[in-house]
Amino acid sequence: MREKSNTFPNLLLFLLFVIFVSSIILSFRAVTSISLGFIAVTGLIKNRIDNGNFFNRNLSNPFFISCCLLFALEIVSVVYSENRVHAWRNVWGKSLIIVVPFCLCCCDYIMETTRQKIMKWYCLVLFAACLFALMRAFSIYLTMHDASGFFYHRLVEPYSGHAIQFSILVFIALIYLLESEKNRQYILSDIFQKFLIIFLSVVLLLLSSKLVIVFYLGYFFYFILIIRKHKSKLIAIGFIAVFFALCVFVFGTNNPMSSRFRDIVNTDFSVLEKDKFDPGNYFNGLQFRLLQWKFVPQILNEKRAWATGVGVGDAQQMLNDKYVSENMYIGNAQRPGKGFLGYNTHNEFLQSLLETGIPGLLLYVVVCLSLIKMMAGKQRAPFIFISILLLAYSFSESVFESQYSSIIFLFFPLFFYLNERNDKR
Repeated sequence: MREKSNTFPNLLLFLLFVIFVSSIILSFRAVTSISLGFIAVTGLIKNRIDNGNFFNRNLSNPFFISCCLLFALEIVSVVYSENRVHAWRNVWGKSLIIVVPFCLCCCDYIMETTRQKIMKWYCLVLFAACLFALMRAFSIYLTMHDASGFFYHRLVEPYSGHAIQFSILVFIALIYLLESEKNRQYILSDIFQKFLIIFLSVVLLLLSSKLVIVFYLGYFFYFILIIRKHKSKLIAIGFIAVFFALCVFVFGTNNPMSSRFRDIVNTDFSVLEKDKFDPGNYFNGLQFRLLQWKFVPQILNEKRAWATGVGVGDAQQMLNDKYVSENMYIGNAQRPGKGFLGYNTHNEFLQSLLETGIPGLLLYVVVCLSLIKMMAGKQRAPFIFISILLLAYSFSESVFESQYSSIIFLFFPLFFYLNERNDKR
């Protein structure tokens, strides 16, 4: 009787998770938020049916607990924020810090079988989204002879418009497909899955995210080392040839991807020593992020706010004031846009320090350490590579400052961790 009563919640959770991951790919943000609410409610009902109460022991997961503590500190910082309206708006957006882990931990739905079903649809929706993006880029090229539509942010303009975050979604699909290929546990037909691996690999290169490409090459090298022990020498040689071809293409030819790598390699660090800048100064991604290590301590010193931070409502305004005082580009009448105004620290460690002081920084470190502990306990390649990538990404992006990056950082590690744990219950 219990199995029959549990069938509907399981089916509903499957549909909700498919809608949720599809909305992440397609950047349907309202759908993402609504589906999260329904997942939480349905998960609690399922837990009530399964265990006779609403509490699930997954909720004692250190990652979830540390996220709750970090969010609580964000709420406390509203008290000493001067801009309370912006502070509460920011806190509302950051509620994902507890909502996303709660949706995964509130019941025992995620396991090997359910993950396979969800990932099958995840890969199919991602394939359709990438195919549409490429067709759109090709159409632009035919009409305007502009090839830039095939690369970086322009390629994913129909969706998030954020190439790095979309690259992470592609990377997750590739890791899962290659692992299922290695273990011969196909979620799609053998031929189509091999085609999809090649197709998504090409898309990943076109998206031109340096961090994600480096991680993919690292995983691909690991994959070759593993399969050469189990596959024929011919197949192993084929993968090795593909690996070296990718390396040569990314690093050895003149293309938008290699130019992005060269831009970082040729970084001029002397510009960081200037006391004032000129609005015409160009900063590449590395220079701008290194500047934040200079700006954030200066702001905290000026405000004497190392213990508390400047508050979740005032952090961005403090950064904007710093950009103005340093004479950085903030837009002009001749060019649209606001320049660097509105740019956060692009580093979650610095962002937490700026908003909530040393306690906030320490709590975010605890979040990261709990994720590392999960990796140590579940030594599975997909989970480890994805988690390390997301940790590395938090050094180059303030992951909790947008819905898109928050969900990616919070959802996928638990999604791949809990499924292994629940199978053993």
